[in-house]
Formats: sequence, structure tokens, C-alpha cells
Amino acid sequence: MADASRSLPLAATVLLVTALLAGGTARPMNDLLVLLASLPLLYVLLAQQNAPKMVWTGKLALALAALALVQLIPLPPAIWTSLPGRDLAAASLIASGNEIGWRPIALNPAAAVGAMLFLVAPITAHIAASRLQPADMRRLFAVVAGFGLMSAVLGIVQRLSGGLSLYDTEHIGAALGLFANRNHHADLLIAAMLLAPALVPHARLRQHRITLTALLALLVFAVIATTSRAGIALTIPAALVSLAVIWRPQPRQAAILIGTAAIAGVAIMYIPAFGEIFARFGVAGEDQRLTMARDTLAATRAMWPVGSGYGSFVPVYMAYEDLDMMQARYVVAAHNDYLQLALEGGIAGIITALAGPVAILFLGWSLIRRKAPALIWAAWVLAVIILLHSAVDFPLRTATLAVIFGLCTGAAQGGTMRLRDGVRNGI
Repeated sequence: MADASRSLPLAATVLLVTALLAGGTARPMNDLLVLLASLPLLYVLLAQQNAPKMVWTGKLALALAALALVQLIPLPPAIWTSLPGRDLAAASLIASGNEIGWRPIALNPAAAVGAMLFLVAPITAHIAASRLQPADMRRLFAVVAGFGLMSAVLGIVQRLSGGLSLYDTEHIGAALGLFANRNHHADLLIAAMLLAPALVPHARLRQHRITLTALLALLVFAVIATTSRAGIALTIPAALVSLAVIWRPQPRQAAILIGTAAIAGVAIMYIPAFGEIFARFGVAGEDQRLTMARDTLAATRAMWPVGSGYGSFVPVYMAYEDLDMMQARYVVAAHNDYLQLALEGGIAGIITALAGPVAILFLGWSLIRRKAPALIWAAWVLAVIILLHSAVDFPLRTATLAVIFGLCTGAAQGGTMRLRDGVRNGI
């Protein structure tokens, strides 16, 4: 269907804009809006005639999602009650006067269904990006960069005013931009940092260097305003990559550029207004994430090897939480997506946790072999940074970043296929 192919860029844009506007929080209604926005794109993909073969990364994502669906298969009482960590669930059913009956591996089937539905948007975005024409992908990445710059300005205003946050969150007072979480806002700013200079055609790059460098400086200050330690740390390699794209230095010039950037970084640390922000690095050893990791590992051992079920982290973690470290607010995520996948998915979760980084490394090797252009590399680097951030937070559990990640990996995969076929124009 020719109309379906022409509709692909429009449907992808609708999904991306919806994710950018509504996906900055993990609230169910916001996730539902992003899911609904992904359905037209899903329809267009299914309606395509003579569509390209599914890329291997798309097949991998679908296979991992299918593996996760095993958690929803009902099991007889004799089997599911014998699974590790099910004693309390069985005892609770008996105490409440309910029959044990047939139940799936997932301790909270409704939450597991919600987790599966959340995957629809990013997987659909990934497959669509692998099929979109280079010019269409450039437009989508321009939308991401544009929203990142807009969110940077909003975040700085929020930081200066102490308010104007879009969501009621504990991070109010920091630069949140379009997000409820300062760490996730930092990722969008890094996305703009990487994509903006790569979007400028090489022939016109020289005349825009000063403007791009100024925008980079704005984005760096916006990340600092988030007060996100992980965001600030990940900004360092992102900013260096961005500077390399903007200035295209020779080896000797690169040393000067890195030295200048290092001096600027040290100077920023001594700006009095940023003293409180950088002081947070001094107490990193007291971060609650270390306790969360220990308690999550304890829960993982108790639920091994089948896991507790996707979406079940909060109640399961509560059962294994260190009582001496409990606070008034409950822990919503492990702040380490790899550990959380192991807890919720067991062996299948470990496979999923390993599959992402391994697939990204394979894509990177393909890009090296085929000498990919700057924009594809920017998308790949952004995907790597999001995966690195996932070791200390949960960016991919936010719809905005999950969709952007899907687009970046899809563009990298589609780019390698076009390069393999000898097509280099457009992106």
C-alpha cells in the first residue's frame, strides 16, 4: 500500500512528539497516551506492502518481548507455589480466604501486562526508524534536538525560579524541563548535545561553528542545572564528541581542544552558584543507590531463577528492604535497570540485560567497518550513553527516552543496511 509508506514519517512524528510532550513521567495515563500514539505507526508498518525484511535488532526485540510473555502463562497450583519466592503470595491468598488456583509466574499479572504494553512504542519506533528514509530520520532527530533545546531553556528558568515544574515531584527546584526526574531530563539534553551538530551538513558546518558551540555551552549549563550527578558525568564524553563534530580537529588540535574543554570544566566547578551542585559528588558514597543494589540482589536471590514478574519491583523490594534504611517515600525502581531486570525476569531478565549492550556493540562494529556518517554515529553514541545511565538509574522506563532510544538504534541499524548496499546520501 503506497499510502502506508507515505504515512510512515507522519505516524513516526506523531509518536515522537507525543512521547516528548507526555512521556516525561511514568504515570499510567502518560504511558497510555504514548501507547495510543504508537498504534497508528504500528498500523502503517503492518499495512506496508513489499516492506523491507525485519532488521535483526527488531527480531531480537520481539523475541525478548515474547520471552517475557512466558511470565503470563497460567500454571497449576502445584507448580507455581513451588517456585522460589512464592511462599508469601500463597500464604496471603490462603489468609484472605481466596483459592490458590492457577496463576502465572508474574506475581502481579496486571503490572506485567502493563510492562509488556509499554514496550510497544519503543519497539515500533525502532522498526520504523530502520525503514525510514534518511531525510525523514533527519527530521525526527531535528525534532528531538529542538525539544531538547526548548527543555534546556525551561529547565534553567525552573532552576532560577525554584518552580514552574510540570509535575509534582521530589526534584522540584532542579531543572526538570519536560520531565518529572532530573536525571532523565539530563539525558534529553545530552541527546540535543549530540544530535544538533551532527544535523548540520558538513559543507555548512564551518559557518555555524560559533553558534553550535554556544548552543553546546547552553546545554552543558542546563545539565548542570539539573543537579544530576550521572547526567553531569555523562555530559563530559558527550560534550567532547559534540566538540569533535563541530570543529573536526586534527590530532594536534584535538589535544588543544580537550585541554581547553578541561580548563573550562574546572572553571565552571569554581563558579559559586554551582558550588552546591558539585558538592553532591562529595557524598556519592552515601548514595541510597548502594543500599538499593544490595537489597535488590537479596530479592533477586530469593526469586531466582524465574524472577518475580515484570512490573512487580515495588512490592517485592519492600519485602526485602533494609528496615534501618527505610524512608517516608517508597523506592519506585532499583536505580539499576540491569539489576531490576534480573529481579523481575530471572534468567530471561539476565538475557535481556545482556542483549542490549551486546547488540549495541555489534552495531558499533558495523558502523566502523562501513565508515558511517556523523548523524548515525551521534545516534549510536546517544544509545550507548542511555545504556550506561541505566546502570545507575532507569531512563528506559520513561517513555520519552525509550522512544528516542528506539529511534536511535533503529536509525543505526537502518544506516548500516544502507551503507552495506552502497547508499551513503541523506543522513
